[in-house]
Amino acid sequence: MKCIFCDIDTEAKSVEHIVSESFGNKDYVMQKGKVCDTCNGRFSKFEDTALTNSVFIMERARFGVVTKKGNNAKGKVNNLTIAGDKEFRPSYLTVKGLTLDNFEDFDHLTQTGHIVIASFDKSEVATSKLVLKIGLESIYVSQRTLFKKYVFKELKDFLTSKTNNDWPFLTTDFEIAKFCSVPRFSDKFRLKKNHCDLKYLEVDEQTLLFKFKYGAIPITLNLINRNLDWVKKTLAQDEKAILYPEHFRNKLVKR
Repeated sequence: MKCIFCDIDTEAKSVEHIVSESFGNKDYVMQKGKVCDTCNGRFSKFEDTALTNSVFIMERARFGVVTKKGNNAKGKVNNLTIAGDKEFRPSYLTVKGLTLDNFEDFDHLTQTGHIVIASFDKSEVATSKLVLKIGLESIYVSQRTLFKKYVFKELKDFLTSKTNNDWPFLTTDFEIAKFCSVPRFSDKFRLKKNHCDLKYLEVDEQTLLFKFKYGAIPITLNLINRNLDWVKKTLAQDEKAILYPEHFRNKLVKR
C-alpha cells in the first residue's frame, strides 16, 4: 500500500485522523496504511503549531475541546496565553496577557469589551499545511473521483518538504459559487457536531478550492497550486477577506 502523500510503499501502524482529534474528531479517519509513519510524524509538527499558536486555539478553548492526552486546550497567540476550562465546559476559558490594545468598544464602567487577537502568530505556513493535509485526505476518503481527476503534485511536494514556497490562503466565509460538502452522510453529521465543515468547489482544471471552517474560523485555499487568480476574484467581492501569508498581499498590489 502506498502513502497518498509521498507515494512510497508503507506498512503504517498509526491511524491518521483526517481532522485532528484536537478539533474533537474521533471518527473521520484514514484507512490504516494510506499515510506512512514518516509523513504522519512530519505532519504532527506543523499541526501542533497551527492548533496552539493561531486563532484556532481560541475556538478550541471556547468549545471546551479535550486534547489527545485528555487535557484542556492550551496555546499562545502573540502576547496572549489561552486555556480552555479544566472541566471542559464550553464558553469558559482563561486569557492572560490582555491589554487595552486587545479590546474594542471597551467600557471602563463595566470592564467589558470585545477581545481582538492576531489570527496567526508566525503560524501561517503551519496553518496552510494543516488545511492542505485535511483537504487531500478528506478528498481521498469522501470524493475519490476528485482525487483521481486532479494532480496534487505541488501540494504533496510542499507537505513532504520537497519545496518550501509558501502556500496562500484566505480567511473568508464568502463563496464565489456554491461549494459542496466533502464528507458524506454520517461523517458530515459528526463533523458538524464538532463545529467542523469541509467543502470544495471545482473552478477550473487548475483550481480546486477547499474550505475548512472550524467554529467561526473559515479558511479557503486551492489544493492544486499557488495561483492567485481565485484570490483576486474573492477579494473583489469580500472586503473582509484576508490573504495569508502577508507577503502575498504585496504581490497582488504590484500586479
